[in-house]
Amino acid sequence: MIRQPPLSVRIDPDIPQEESRVSGETSMKDAQKPPPLRALLTRPVRITIINHAMLAFLEVCALALIPLIWSTPVEFGGLNFRPVSIGSWMSVYGCMNGLFQFAIFPHVIGRFGLRPVLVVSIAVYMVIFAMFPLENLVLRHAVGGPNPPIWLLILLQLGLLSIHKMGFGKFPPIFRNHPVS
Repeated sequence: MIRQPPLSVRIDPDIPQEESRVSGETSMKDAQKPPPLRALLTRPVRITIINHAMLAFLEVCALALIPLIWSTPVEFGGLNFRPVSIGSWMSVYGCMNGLFQFAIFPHVIGRFGLRPVLVVSIAVYMVIFAMFPLENLVLRHAVGGPNPPIWLLILLQLGLLSIHKMGFGKFPPIFRNHPVS
């Protein structure tokens, strides 16, 4: 007489039935076996991975280009900033990004939803990358070096990088039960 496995034990089709019925202990190990990676990579999971990879790629490109272009001489297409200036601007970006994500992010996600925010956070890179030649053009026509129009363009570029960061997030748990005004 063949012993039948308990109803709660999952039978793996890859393992022959004789092997899985050898002992109750083996059946319990089979029941606790994790599913294969292929079963986990469903369409929504693949789309999420691709979206986050695209966001990360664009962010790395922008954050690598900022010090490179800002330190390049003006005649070669850069802004000729000193390392101290670049560091100061990037620290302003860090503070601005922290405040932006804390104060504005929950309200934007609550009002528009995750998908539109993701689309905007990817689309904003067209403007971020277009700002590099525009900053150089304004600086070439500036009298006496960097002036307020350059600073406004840099602040806009860094503000757009903060908007991009919203694409990585999800609605914070502390705001889920509270109405967003």
